[in-house]
Amino acid sequence: MSLSCVVRHLACIVLLGSTSAFAQTNPPSPATPESSKPESGGPAPLVIHFGSGSSTIPPEEREVLDQASRAFNAGKPQVMIVTGGADRVGSPGKNLSLSQRRATVVLKALVDRGLPVDRFQVLAKGETELAVPTEEGIAEAENRRVEITWR
Repeated sequence: MSLSCVVRHLACIVLLGSTSAFAQTNPPSPATPESSKPESGGPAPLVIHFGSGSSTIPPEEREVLDQASRAFNAGKPQVMIVTGGADRVGSPGKNLSLSQRRATVVLKALVDRGLPVDRFQVLAKGETELAVPTEEGIAEAENRRVEITWR
């Protein structure tokens, strides 16, 4: 499936099934994000980390995609949630866009592994709901991530 086709499907999913594809208006929350907690009965969240300013999946993170694919095929969840994030280096708008690109590249990689695009919810959180709360301008590798959860 081409990236443009995935993006069109993603747009339909966002319009039909998601209340908010982007979430960047609030300052970063010091609390543990709800998305990092496992959904009841589902596998633990999987996390793919990215380099600073990058939306390219590092080779060493590709095994996480394989794990997600196996978990999906074993459990057949109703929805696989792909949530992109960014650290607090750069502007909030730039980080929101970067987190969306990260989530989209993970979505494409999972669809390329045979998972059905209509079973995804894709979110971009930018620099909100950080895994590791930091001050503005602080680079934190744990916040440059896409988290995969199920429900």
